Amino acid sequence: MESNQVQQNAPGSSTTDTEALLAGLGPKVFENANTITKWLLSQPTESLPVVAQAVFAKLFSNASESRQYHGNGHDVVRLCSFVQQCAKAKDEKLKEWAFTEPVSTKLFHFYLEWYEHDPHRALRLILDVLVASATINPNPETGKAVKEHILKTIVEIVTRKSAMQLTKSGLQCLDHFLNKKVLSLDDVARKYREVDSSVADLPHLSPWKSFVFELFSWMELPYVCPHAGKCLVHIFKGLTSQAAAQESEKFTVEVWKTWLQEAVAQRPAVLEDIKNYVLVPIFKTDKVESLKLLEAFNRSEIPVGSTQDLTDLTLLLQLATLETGKRFGLVEEPSNHVDASQSSTKVILRDTVLESFLTHPSLSVRSSAFSLLVSSQATTKPFSRIAFDLLRKHLAAFHADFDAKLRNEVLGYTKNLIRRVKNVISVAQRSLTQAANKQNQAAADKDTTSSKKKPTPENLLKNPAEAKEVLDRHEAFFSWYLEFLKGELLPTASYQRHITAMRAALLALKVGKHAGATDDAVDEDVSKSISSDFTWIRLLLDLLLDPFDDVRDSASNLLGLFSQDIIKSPAQPNLNSKTQLEVLQDFCLKARALADRTGRADHGDGAARSQGLLCRWLDGADLQIAHISKIIGGLEDKVAKAEKDLGHAAIENPVHPDFAAISYAWPVLAKETFSETQLEAIHQLYQRVFDCAKRIWLAVRHVLCDDSPEGHLPEEMEEIEGLDTKDLLSYSFRAVHESSNLLRLMLQTLRLTPGPGVPFPPLAVFQDTGYLTFEQLSSLRHRGAFSTVSLTFTTCCQLTQNLPVVFPETAGSNTLLREWYKGTINCIMSQASTTRRSAGIPSLVAGILTANAESPSFNEVFSELEEIGKKPVTQAETDGSNLPQVHALNSLREIFKSSLLSKKAEAYLARTLQLAANNLKSEVWAIRNCGLLLLRSLIDCLLGTGESKAIIESGWDGVSVRISYNKYPTLPGVILGLLESANKALGEDAKTAAAEAVFPALDIIRRAGPPESYRAELQGHIEGYLDSHLWHVREIAARTLCSFLLQGDWVAEIQRLLEESEDRANRIHGVLLLTRFVLERKTSLGADVSEDTSKLKVLLRRLADESDNFKTCPVVKAAYLEIFNILASIDPIVNQSALELIAITPGSDSATVMEKTKQYPSSALLDSEAVIASVYHAAAVADTTVLRALFLHTLSKDINTTHRMLEMVPAAWKAITTPEAIEGLSNLYAEVCTTTAATPDIKAAAITNLGDLIDSVLQQGRQTELLSLPFMATIEQTWKGLQQSEINPNLSCAIIRASGSLMATLTLRSATTTTTTTGGEIDSQMAQRVRAWGAMIADALNIDNTFDTRYAATSSLTSFFTGFVPAASSWSPAFLPALSALYDALIDDDDEVRDLASAAAAPVVGQQMVPPSAADRLAVWMSETFFGEEEFHDHLVFRLTTGNSPPVAGKDEELTSVAEQLLTALQFDDSLFATEEQNLFIDEVRETRRWQRELIARASASTGSSDIVSKPAFAKLSKWTEEGLKYLVRLVRENDDGPLGWTSDQHVFAACARVLLCAVAVVRVVGAELAVGEALKTFREVGEKGGLHGSLLEIAAVL
Repeated sequence: MESNQVQQNAPGSSTTDTEALLAGLGPKVFENANTITKWLLSQPTESLPVVAQAVFAKLFSNASESRQYHGNGHDVVRLCSFVQQCAKAKDEKLKEWAFTEPVSTKLFHFYLEWYEHDPHRALRLILDVLVASATINPNPETGKAVKEHILKTIVEIVTRKSAMQLTKSGLQCLDHFLNKKVLSLDDVARKYREVDSSVADLPHLSPWKSFVFELFSWMELPYVCPHAGKCLVHIFKGLTSQAAAQESEKFTVEVWKTWLQEAVAQRPAVLEDIKNYVLVPIFKTDKVESLKLLEAFNRSEIPVGSTQDLTDLTLLLQLATLETGKRFGLVEEPSNHVDASQSSTKVILRDTVLESFLTHPSLSVRSSAFSLLVSSQATTKPFSRIAFDLLRKHLAAFHADFDAKLRNEVLGYTKNLIRRVKNVISVAQRSLTQAANKQNQAAADKDTTSSKKKPTPENLLKNPAEAKEVLDRHEAFFSWYLEFLKGELLPTASYQRHITAMRAALLALKVGKHAGATDDAVDEDVSKSISSDFTWIRLLLDLLLDPFDDVRDSASNLLGLFSQDIIKSPAQPNLNSKTQLEVLQDFCLKARALADRTGRADHGDGAARSQGLLCRWLDGADLQIAHISKIIGGLEDKVAKAEKDLGHAAIENPVHPDFAAISYAWPVLAKETFSETQLEAIHQLYQRVFDCAKRIWLAVRHVLCDDSPEGHLPEEMEEIEGLDTKDLLSYSFRAVHESSNLLRLMLQTLRLTPGPGVPFPPLAVFQDTGYLTFEQLSSLRHRGAFSTVSLTFTTCCQLTQNLPVVFPETAGSNTLLREWYKGTINCIMSQASTTRRSAGIPSLVAGILTANAESPSFNEVFSELEEIGKKPVTQAETDGSNLPQVHALNSLREIFKSSLLSKKAEAYLARTLQLAANNLKSEVWAIRNCGLLLLRSLIDCLLGTGESKAIIESGWDGVSVRISYNKYPTLPGVILGLLESANKALGEDAKTAAAEAVFPALDIIRRAGPPESYRAELQGHIEGYLDSHLWHVREIAARTLCSFLLQGDWVAEIQRLLEESEDRANRIHGVLLLTRFVLERKTSLGADVSEDTSKLKVLLRRLADESDNFKTCPVVKAAYLEIFNILASIDPIVNQSALELIAITPGSDSATVMEKTKQYPSSALLDSEAVIASVYHAAAVADTTVLRALFLHTLSKDINTTHRMLEMVPAAWKAITTPEAIEGLSNLYAEVCTTTAATPDIKAAAITNLGDLIDSVLQQGRQTELLSLPFMATIEQTWKGLQQSEINPNLSCAIIRASGSLMATLTLRSATTTTTTTGGEIDSQMAQRVRAWGAMIADALNIDNTFDTRYAATSSLTSFFTGFVPAASSWSPAFLPALSALYDALIDDDDEVRDLASAAAAPVVGQQMVPPSAADRLAVWMSETFFGEEEFHDHLVFRLTTGNSPPVAGKDEELTSVAEQLLTALQFDDSLFATEEQNLFIDEVRETRRWQRELIARASASTGSSDIVSKPAFAKLSKWTEEGLKYLVRLVRENDDGPLGWTSDQHVFAACARVLLCAVAVVRVVGAELAVGEALKTFREVGEKGGLHGSLLEIAAVL
């Protein structure tokens, strides 16, 4: 139409003539814009606009076709260039045509549609045309119209007022036109007010805030995000520049910061995008405003009163902003010396704020804070002293964190930290060297040089004094850091600390010294620093036998980095000791003896790693070959013993450490080349290893091939003392496991490039290994064993393709694979089906296929298995013991599960799905079961296995593409066929088999959504299952249909299904289930269902009126009520309508409610839903009397229903916080607790609800209102009644949990009565009760108790300290038991308990912190608050000497002597399966150090009556310490120590360290002249001579 208008206004020839003219032109005219324009200008002047329009239409059509077929953009270039040349033409009419509005708008919309899907660079020419049309248009009115059209379209797209979903291209246009000054922010604001009437009358900044938040919302789409970010930057800069001219409501960086915070709070996912696409461009281009914004964020404190999640998001934004600023050199680390010149050009971080971030409970906040601290614009920028102090103070908490993701992030930042420290040290050293070489230069020359050069990190070190100070500071920190890492390796440290410290030590060894250096070479300075300290070596060697595999691996890797010079050097030069190599050799003997003694996997692996390390340390191939030969010799002796007497060998001579030792040593040989003589020796080693593997297999075969290996113990071994099934099975499995691993490792050398001296295995060994693993797989029944062997067999199959390269004589022969394939088919056809997974047969098939050989080919194997699986069999034809179909189906399943084969198997997926479904109809259970397992694997192949259970159960979200049905074109047809066949079978006898057949097909649709090609047919079939007489079929059908109704008018579909139900009960029930699932799914996806609910209410009302089944069928009625209960949970008002539908009025009492709800035959489900409806009804009328009557009524009917009712009350009444409601609920809960008829579980629900209610009231600051409630008068009777009634574990935990809330209330009442102010002192009676309660909680937190008990106790502490915190001067010793329990919770084994305890400690210490930091802070706070109390002195001494919380006050308990502690610790458990420690988090050394610091600090500051030295507790500590030191001296003299010595045990080490730390504390307090000082001196002398653990000697050193 637009082009016609142009033609009508243009003089000249007709449209027909013009089209004919163009049709007659050859391709050369349209070759490019120049040729087209040249031809156009040759036409008559009066016809130019008409011809130009025709040419434009033709070029536009060509460009449109090019867009459709994803062309290269030449047509777009030709089109735009043509318009541009017309615009520059001398002919005014032609020029006028080029600037007409229709031409511009058509190009604009063409751009929007193409760029949205294909951002071709040629499209930028269109934007150039549009810019010219809007800015230099010969007709200003036309230019204005073009601009207005563009502006309106873009604003409508951004604000979602347009039907066009062209957001990316719209934002790109906005960015471009703002850049080119075509549009201004004023234009955008004006048009936004016109487009959206809701912002038309708002003040200046309000529309911009709304517009900005529209842009933030688009940032959730990854492909739109960069463009939205650019537009936001435009707005920030534009509003900033306009701010000076605004008289009111100015835009400032504070306003921008607030907008950013609100955006992140609304959409947490856009935080990273805001950082990359908004903050980075601002920091790059606008330094002044960037500094203002950074300063605004730097001033921010942690918000108070916000929710935890919102606070975390705010802090993450703050940290992200500051870190980005630091990357651009705009932010400096906190420092004591701030350069005045930098204060105006840099933002200086505040150390107090940064420290609060480093100890914040949120993992993300702490990780970001650590990154902020160590990141820098340059790796040569020195750290400040404050930065190092913060690292020293808080690094330990990061290393000890339970979260592996956080530790890995910290290790990444640690690499940057180490690199930066090393680089700065190198720069400082070079600076000092350079300064020394220029000492004769004049000072003036130096000044001139420094003034001319731009300040950079390296130039800052030109001052020798400064360089020396920087060097000393960084070297001191790096030395401290290595000592810190060494301290993290103590035997008492947790796994988290061990693994993090060793990985950090690896970084310290490998990170280069100089900027730009690679991390390949080992830093010899660090290597010498570690190796020269024998304590490091001792700790690493001991960790070779750690229970955790990755710790053992890291220790071995660290020790393997030492050079030969270090290996041959003395281990302890000052003692003229053995070399490092000799120390390792001695260690290997000890480790091997320990492994043989216990037979444990960790000990065996550690001993093996030590042998592998020794092989690495040996200098020379001959020594290495001899070392391995020696190991094999020992192995051969053990195998011989096993062949003679397997039972005794299983107890006394495990072989798995020896096989593993060869596995760790063999890679040393595989990396080298050898002489002919050495190769011959290595070939003999190959043969000897294979012989050992085969012999041990023959010895243990009868154990692992038994049909029930887990319970098999041969009769001849039953009399052997100490041998049971576990011992024999463990020995056998580990023997085969490690021997198979070793064979696989040795054969891997066949993958090496052939060359002279390469240690390839002999061909005979390879062939024999393949046959051995085939035999093992075909006969094994132990799953762990055949899993390992299958990997070795797979390797053998793959290596058959490498044989011709290594052994030319095998070229052209593929007999091995063919023989193994024939053997596999023979196993399938002949082996009995003893297991549902066919043991090792599927692994044989998969292994052969992974070779990817031409014969047998994938298609050949798959087709043969398919044919076997298809063979029909009836129950009468088989006894179930010989079913080839089972093995074939399981082999197919293995193919789809294998990561190496699943890609190739995708082409066979649809037909395999059909095969599996057909087998679900088999008469034989074993075949049906294997068919079902195969179907599950196929579904996993289609949908993946990485989803959580919750996501799998929730189903499709209506948007995402879970399966590309185009990729599997036959899949929809197969699914439809399955549903059709199963639908027919539902009316026959085999209903169970039919249900099994339909479930997998329904599951695919439920999780992936329906394919569009068969949508209607599938929906029709699935709707038929809503009639099924089987509940679970109806339920799965309803869940599947839910994926069809997530889009469109789902209520209308529900109405249609109900109308078609013909009042059939099953059908109505199925539709109601569908209604519920759709409602739940839409709600979980955040969809607005408010409009749907009103229509749904009308529909359900008609159902209730017209359906007889609603009145007679309790299942239908229950499903009906369940829907309304869901609606009530969304909007409580809705439930009133539901109750009206069943003749319940607001004035009804509870009995009426229940009876009218259940007018007809009842069921347990209906009872439950009816009582929930009644609870919502009571909430709707805010009447707790109805709730009480309902409780009494249901209690007399059914206790399960009563329990369900009490569980629902908090959710239904959460929005009702009136004093009357709180009073009624508290009275009800208290009454339930004292009702005799109530069961323990009912009472548990009531007391839990009461505790939560009290917590809620206290958090709202309504203490006075709480104390005035009637239930407070009977709270003590309620408490006694609960304790005297029947108690089960659930009620016990509930009582413990609620006790904190109740105790907080009672304490508040006592404090208020005593001082008329909350938080005041409590009376003596209350103090006694608080003390007793604290003792109860401490007992509940005992590590031997269950998690539920400990978590309940910690929750109780949280409620108490959140609800009542005394004033600073009102803390009495009565609170000590509770505070001690709180400290125990902070060092609990479970991270959930520790995190909750840190929340409980926050009101006490004044800040919520991560648990380790909170424990440090709490210990300091307790010492400062109670150090003058003798009770605390006893507490302190008990913590120091036993590591446990003290006994109940008033109960005098003697300290456990050091001798007794050490005797207990020295009892070694050599059983095969050791009992795991209850608390793996606690570190006894760290705990003792914490309290030792407090004793020393407080004792040195105390005088007079508070002086602890004069107190009995200190005398007791001194005596205990002196006796302990004497016992330790005697023990050290009697026992030699060393790697793997007696102090390597964590319990022994802990006991020794405890004594030494106490001794150091005593010496620090009273001096070294007394008995303890002398004893400590003697201990150090004896320990140094006896080679005692270096860490203990370091502890004993008194500075």
